[in-house]
Amino acid sequence: MKLKTMATVAALVISSLPAFAGAVRLTTDLSADVSSGAAAPQSVATFSVGNQPVSWGFGWEVVPGKTGFGGDCLVSFSQSDLTGWWLDWYAPALFLGWHPLGANRFVDPYAQFGMGCAGRVRLSGAPQTPAEAGLSLSLFPFLAAGLNLNLDGLMVGARAVYAPFRSAIPGTTIPAYSLGQVQVMVSAGVSLGW
Repeated sequence: MKLKTMATVAALVISSLPAFAGAVRLTTDLSADVSSGAAAPQSVATFSVGNQPVSWGFGWEVVPGKTGFGGDCLVSFSQSDLTGWWLDWYAPALFLGWHPLGANRFVDPYAQFGMGCAGRVRLSGAPQTPAEAGLSLSLFPFLAAGLNLNLDGLMVGARAVYAPFRSAIPGTTIPAYSLGQVQVMVSAGVSLGW
């Protein structure tokens, strides 16, 4: 009797999995600021010659149905002859996402909203005092829209991220980082479904 009950429960759970199907996504990301009013060729050129650094890093998202949550963390290292090495980071750190067609489709349009941070700090070079450290930080809310192509677990995608405003860290004298309002991100990775 106990074995029959366990088999029935297992059959119900297995048969209901498609209704709860979702995905766990792990991606490598590349991001760049897009100048406002720039033509399409200028926006594409931003990835190689833009005045803002191109950032690279990773992202993750858990999508149990049509809604999900996740984050990204991207960095850029640059060198200046006068001041040494700099680290820039851009992190639309935590977001909620909506996938209207579901996460395990070949074509996956989505929208996201959340909070992030961006900043810059000098890593080496001229002697650093607190005033000369070159630290700048910004907090920002963001909205994003994008499209993924899911090739049987291998995923490629692109999205545009809009940050309507940025603010310095409240209660500090650290200047705000000069983050643009629009970033374009491309990604590739895996989508593990269950």
